[in-house]
Amino acid sequence: MKKANLVLMAALAAAGAIGVTGGALVPTVVMADDAKPAPAPKLSPKIIPPLKAVQEATTAKNWDAAFAAVQQAQAVEPKTPYDAYMLDELSWYVLYERKDLEGAAATLERAVNSPFVPPADATARLKPLAQIYAEGKNYTKAAEYGTKYLAASPNDTNMAIMVTQSYYLLKDYPNTRATAEKYAAATKPPNEQLLRLALASSVELKDRAGVMKNLETLVRYYPSQKYWEDLLTNQLYETKGDREMRTLYRLMEQTNTLDKGDEYSEFATALLAGGYPGEAQKVLEGAMAANAFTGDTKAREQGDLDKARSQAATDRKDLPNAEKALAAAKTGNEMVATGKLYFSAGEYAKAADAIQKGLAKGGVTDTDDANALLGVAQVRAGNPAAARPAFEAVKDAKYASVTRLWLLYLDTSATPAAAATG
Repeated sequence: MKKANLVLMAALAAAGAIGVTGGALVPTVVMADDAKPAPAPKLSPKIIPPLKAVQEATTAKNWDAAFAAVQQAQAVEPKTPYDAYMLDELSWYVLYERKDLEGAAATLERAVNSPFVPPADATARLKPLAQIYAEGKNYTKAAEYGTKYLAASPNDTNMAIMVTQSYYLLKDYPNTRATAEKYAAATKPPNEQLLRLALASSVELKDRAGVMKNLETLVRYYPSQKYWEDLLTNQLYETKGDREMRTLYRLMEQTNTLDKGDEYSEFATALLAGGYPGEAQKVLEGAMAANAFTGDTKAREQGDLDKARSQAATDRKDLPNAEKALAAAKTGNEMVATGKLYFSAGEYAKAADAIQKGLAKGGVTDTDDANALLGVAQVRAGNPAAARPAFEAVKDAKYASVTRLWLLYLDTSATPAAAATG
């Protein structure tokens, strides 16, 4: 918690409470029904000297003397309700400085709920009260009073974080996520710590859709490699078909999050099945160089690499005639096939041109896959603006869940990341 906030509140409580001559504090005037000012409450004469001593010792930061004076004031009987209120106002910070968090919180809570507290000061007192409860690990009370404070001061991000953390420590994950998302949305950019708390709550709630939503928001504003890896790894659990898998793994490669042996293996298998041996060769060679495979897996993947090299060599024989084949093609499917040949060989600008011509020709059997491949080709050819409409053209919902992440990549590549908040 921020000690400065408590010091400020102590100053507010002490300033002018007891004058040199022992006069009483005059609170904000409460209007009676007849619109005439109500009489200001006064301190009992017997309690003025010890309260004055509390004030003076607090100003001097002599906490032992201040506490002794508090005890003297507590012993004064009888006390009026106003005497008790002023004692609470002047003693809670003394108790806090003496590490009596429970006593400080209970004392300040009485003051906060007193009818004598000036309305103009009521909200400000809620903040240190919530902070003390949080420091004392009474998270229920911290959340209660922190929420009341935020109702009047919704732009206090630190308090929003504290309230959200309190809910999380109480294992109240629905309220954690709701609070985190509410106050994260109120800042520009959304606070990273609040977004992470929302994500942690979605994980605890086993809400995979919520996890994806929270990760996408984190990536959008804080596109670190770690968040990208978490997002794309989660998407892997939802992605089944070879065409969607190829497009997703290409994004993992693009974001430098492709780093596990089983990922390289699955990627290469999907590429070979789809007719991209040159790309499969490149992926497997990269995995071998990174020592991603060991033992029997390495031997098996070496076999796949040999297969990819052989098929890629055959494809390379067709490349010199690819331009003529494109010009002579009668159908959109034939043109897209030429685009795939170029793509597998790493000639992305030519691939994009061929696929665009195929889609314009019409009759392409799988327009979603062709558009997704076109988008990736445009990105790799250094033409991201042209990639956007291609990704947006994918209609199948499951496939679109992958191309939507490519669009997120385009957004975050074009926009500087927000500064991390830890």
